[in-house]
Amino acid sequence: MRKLVVTTALAGLVLAGCAQRPAETGSPGTRPPGSGSVGVTSSPVPPARLSPQGEDALERARRDGTRSVGLTVSTEPGRADEVAGAVDRLGGTVEATDATIGYVRVTVPVELAEQVVSVDGVSRVDVDEPLSNGDPTP
Repeated sequence: MRKLVVTTALAGLVLAGCAQRPAETGSPGTRPPGSGSVGVTSSPVPPARLSPQGEDALERARRDGTRSVGLTVSTEPGRADEVAGAVDRLGGTVEATDATIGYVRVTVPVELAEQVVSVDGVSRVDVDEPLSNGDPTP
């Protein structure tokens, strides 16, 4: 009985045209309008820059006389090792790299932090700040 219901339903879809492919029209690689497929385009990566909070953190570090800062650097796909090498040549210390997610963790002298932002392959730089260790008990 169950097999008969499934077969009948499938036959009904085929006869109604629901299981048909849309006709191929236009040049290869194009789909007819209304085919349900939406094209995805990648948007250009905005220029690398520090966030306003990162700029404030660097300014505080300069004011406080801090010698170096930790940076978390997001890279363009496939360029983490290249970025790590460039930061090393600038005088920074590469602490960790993960090419699969485009992540480089570095420590650089404060005066070189803004140069890291302009390295080719960098998409975002965040200044690491210490977390407050306030007592959470009320």
